[in-house]
Amino acid sequence: MSQTDTHDDIEDSSAPLIEHLTELRDRLIRSVLAFIVGMVICFTVWNPIFNFLTQPLCDARGAMGDDCGLILIKLQEGFFVAISISLLGGLVLSFPFISYQLWRFVALDFTSPKRARSCRSLWRRRSCFFWAHRLRFTS
Repeated sequence: MSQTDTHDDIEDSSAPLIEHLTELRDRLIRSVLAFIVGMVICFTVWNPIFNFLTQPLCDARGAMGDDCGLILIKLQEGFFVAISISLLGGLVLSFPFISYQLWRFVALDFTSPKRARSCRSLWRRRSCFFWAHRLRFTS
């Protein structure tokens, strides 16, 4: 094998790598944009989300006769609570889209039998997770 043959093999194999990297970049950009949109949506409604999350604590403290409120020691703590809620809420809202983008990137290299097996496995895992969650909170 000569040096030109080796060079040609490297050039031929670099095209799929570049295509994969381009595809990965596009999917990452879409995922980040979905996360930012979810974060902005959650930032606009952070107070109702915060009230929903703290309602059990407020009910328990109310039963003891205590007041339930957000106590801010420093000036920026209210803003950081809003940012934290919007970050987590944005991740929760955008997770289905992000996981879909991840699946579409990984599924590029799957052959049909592998893709069918992985889809069946994914549905079994979702079903087990759903029923475990359902049994945990109904008993």
